[in-house]
Amino acid sequence: MADRDPLAGLPAIAKERLRKIAQPTWVAPMLATLTEERFSREGWLFEPKLDGERCLAFRHGRELLLLSRNQKRLNEKYPEITAALHRQQADSFIADGEIVTFENGISSFAKLQQRMQVEHAPADLLRRVPVWFYLFDLLYLGQHNTRQVLLRYRKEVLRKDLRVPEFAAVYGAL
Repeated sequence: MADRDPLAGLPAIAKERLRKIAQPTWVAPMLATLTEERFSREGWLFEPKLDGERCLAFRHGRELLLLSRNQKRLNEKYPEITAALHRQQADSFIADGEIVTFENGISSFAKLQQRMQVEHAPADLLRRVPVWFYLFDLLYLGQHNTRQVLLRYRKEVLRKDLRVPEFAAVYGAL
């Protein structure tokens, strides 16, 4: 951030877990585990399952790279997301999320497939199949690896400091 350190507001217990490192060029995303039984535990965070394309956003200065979980470049497929992330004040971060589109209020992988294979989509396709980047984790910020900080604190920083109007309604729940 240009004016302030977004990590400064973390509680001491979270700050102790921050590690100053050079920004990684790749971080493997945590993947969901399929189970037969449902559970709920105090202190656990749960998020809705979205049918979209997993995406990690790597920003280092003016350089921005959107990568799929298989490390495929996505910048040209989702120019509106690339543009929105370029408008962030934070100039060094790694954010994890899901690119989605909706049909009748439900995320639709079938509809998203219309965009997934198209680089440099025409304007009419961008309008017909709008996408959102549902951000749910902040893995790196500034010069710090944040992965050892509790997820609830990472989500607080994510919600406060990676914000543009396009993303206002698509942050993972706390």
